[in-house]
Amino acid sequence: MMAGVVDTLNIISKTMENILDFVANDKVLADDFQQYLEINGIEIESEKEFNNVIIQYVLDMKMQSGLRVLEYYRRNNKTYDEVIDALLNSFCSVFKVNKILSNAFDVNCLTSNVNLTIIPMVKMDHLKQIGKFDYIQARIIELNNVQYILEIYDVISEFDVYKATTTAIKYMLQNPKTVYFKNEEKKIQLEKSVEEFNQKFEECFKSQFVITTNKKVDSLIEFFNNYRLSGNKEDYSGLIENVEQLRYIKIDEFNCDDDTFMQNAVGGFASHKEVYDVALWMDKKRGLYIIPFLKTFFQCFESDVEGKKDCVREFLTSDKIPPSVIKFACERYEKFFDVVNDALNTKFDNLEELLFNTKAVYIDSGVYSPVVVLFNSELFSTMLGIEEKKEEKNSFQVGRNDLCPCGSGLKYKKCCGKNL
Repeated sequence: MMAGVVDTLNIISKTMENILDFVANDKVLADDFQQYLEINGIEIESEKEFNNVIIQYVLDMKMQSGLRVLEYYRRNNKTYDEVIDALLNSFCSVFKVNKILSNAFDVNCLTSNVNLTIIPMVKMDHLKQIGKFDYIQARIIELNNVQYILEIYDVISEFDVYKATTTAIKYMLQNPKTVYFKNEEKKIQLEKSVEEFNQKFEECFKSQFVITTNKKVDSLIEFFNNYRLSGNKEDYSGLIENVEQLRYIKIDEFNCDDDTFMQNAVGGFASHKEVYDVALWMDKKRGLYIIPFLKTFFQCFESDVEGKKDCVREFLTSDKIPPSVIKFACERYEKFFDVVNDALNTKFDNLEELLFNTKAVYIDSGVYSPVVVLFNSELFSTMLGIEEKKEEKNSFQVGRNDLCPCGSGLKYKKCCGKNL
């Protein structure tokens, strides 16, 4: 490797060591990390597990106050500040290996569809299991316009396109910024799409948001999309309904197996057994958001609801909730800061400070809603095509005494159906 690259890798490694030491010795972070373990029911049984958990905590998690752990470190320690900035902007994606170099990989980033050269932070000899055309599920960090592999989570076979595509979609939904990484053309496309969504939403609903239940919201989204494309507006009152009792429950459409994820991504919120309120929220800067429990969140500032503190904390700390929602609630409810501070155990008294701590990812950053990203994603269209083919394949019935469709020449019961 060139000396400059080696120096950069050493700086990144040293910075990570400093951060981990800081987490261990800073009382605020040490207490917060312990709360993080308790809240998520994480039990650590080995040093390896501890290292994996604390690295994820540092790179991905937010403190109980809503501030990212890395942001807290940056505000308290100025060492290698440019590396901290890079770590804050690091992201996970899936990369298809086009070429294996002596000290790097030439890859295609599935989420942004750009070609990159990424340099691993370990010697290439340690990565012999990665072959040409395989997929790398990894986190990358960029410094001085050079991309480095910070972590590799999995290597996906070149033949498992479905898993690679689905995993990339998950990352895309969790962090929409990955869609336009090094892809300015895509960013311009998203900006134009947001303008169109704004115009059509205002024409259709005459409001910034509309609320229904998870059992109806998929149809409401379909209704809006039909209007967006055709301009034909019909009566949608039958798609609006209320839940019997507002309450907050934890749902997570990302932490599930591939088939369940596909069902949620394609079939939507109606696939969940529970019934809860869901809103379509239009953010003029970022596009259309689908926000579960929005009505419940608003109700938290007027009365007690089941799961009140968890609900408020989720809305304040989740990067899937845009600042416009928080601003709306702040301007509408007198008890806003009382409820927020009680949920976060903080002492905020103005909106700017609150957003600076809880929604830092949106400050001076082009963040677009997952809905706008999906509507403009060739990758998502590819995934839908793969899913349709998968369903067609699964619906094909083979008799146990028929020839196996794999072409082996054997009967199905003695080949692919042997263990069924």
